[in-house]
Amino acid sequence: MRIVLASEVYPPRAGGAGWSSRALALGLREAGHDVSVVTTSPGAEDLDGLRVTRLSVGGRKRLSVPRAFATHLRDSDAIVHAQHSLSALGALSGDAPERVAVTVRDHWPVCFWSTRISRGALCPACGVRPMTRCVRGRVHPDLLAWGAIPYMMGDLRLKRAALRRAGATLAVSEAIAGELRAAGLPRVETIPNIVDAREAEALARETPAFEVPERFLLFVGKLEENKGARALVPAVAAARTGLPLVVLGEGTLAHAVKMDAAEAGVPLLLRGWAEREDVLRILARATALVFPSLWPEPLSRVLLEALALGVPIAAMETGGTAEILAPGGGLLVRDAAGLAEALARIVGEPGLRDDLRAAARERARAYAPETLIPRYEAVYRRLA
Repeated sequence: MRIVLASEVYPPRAGGAGWSSRALALGLREAGHDVSVVTTSPGAEDLDGLRVTRLSVGGRKRLSVPRAFATHLRDSDAIVHAQHSLSALGALSGDAPERVAVTVRDHWPVCFWSTRISRGALCPACGVRPMTRCVRGRVHPDLLAWGAIPYMMGDLRLKRAALRRAGATLAVSEAIAGELRAAGLPRVETIPNIVDAREAEALARETPAFEVPERFLLFVGKLEENKGARALVPAVAAARTGLPLVVLGEGTLAHAVKMDAAEAGVPLLLRGWAEREDVLRILARATALVFPSLWPEPLSRVLLEALALGVPIAAMETGGTAEILAPGGGLLVRDAAGLAEALARIVGEPGLRDDLRAAARERARAYAPETLIPRYEAVYRRLA
């Protein structure tokens, strides 16, 4: 089959959504399909030997990015699989939306901000009163923030209307699928992201570009409210393991994390953004991965790659995280105190670490290309 993956985020510099799109493209190519990628993300046009068309856009992204995808895909006779919100809006604006599959990787159909986090806590729902609360601090000046609410509500209606036209809506987890069904969206099914353990292990064997301690706790991700950045250092400090904390990520709370570590006496190595290869190499060497995420996690790629590398995980049980780690792929907790206790157990109990490593690698099989590509192929055959 001829398949075009459309995504506004794609490697070489990308987060989990972009690397998940790449994993799908490589898996489809390995299965013998004619696969190409179209993206508005900069980079090489022959990455991994795939045909990657890099679209140039300017102006306001909410309008220019969907328009660029719509123009490029207008005359395509391939199956189109949109990987994110703006590429989905562009792909679904054409004459054959029934031949378009859309993967929903976060909360964009149900939350204007795509996080379901409002002022550091889980937002109950989108409505005038909750949205009045969530625009404060995001729309300036605060006195006029309420004026943004009609636009935000209209934007969500447009996104849902577009998604209803899709031939298939693929949620990356049952947690996301439940949200979509509750919002009245049809034809929703769950197909998770792919992780290739063989590729991850091969990359992780090499030496990282910078030194890390012999034993350490690791956080990988954005230093933002929804990722639990404010709970990170307090949980590590309360665990009393004595191990340093390595942080690979950047964000608006980077300074706060530094201050928290200095005040709590937690040795901190804050490296900022790192190349994916180095993330995998450092992840494979970690004593434990700390995952304090507060938002309803759709399906974290960091967790999938930790499973593939057999890394012990202590994680907050939010969204799709329980789907990844159960049964036995990591320690799931409900609050910061539980996270600290889980870290203390992992560091202090070698037998538990061994059990978690073995269970993680076994759990990773559920996300292997050979497991999931046939499920994607079945969707594409229905749309052809």
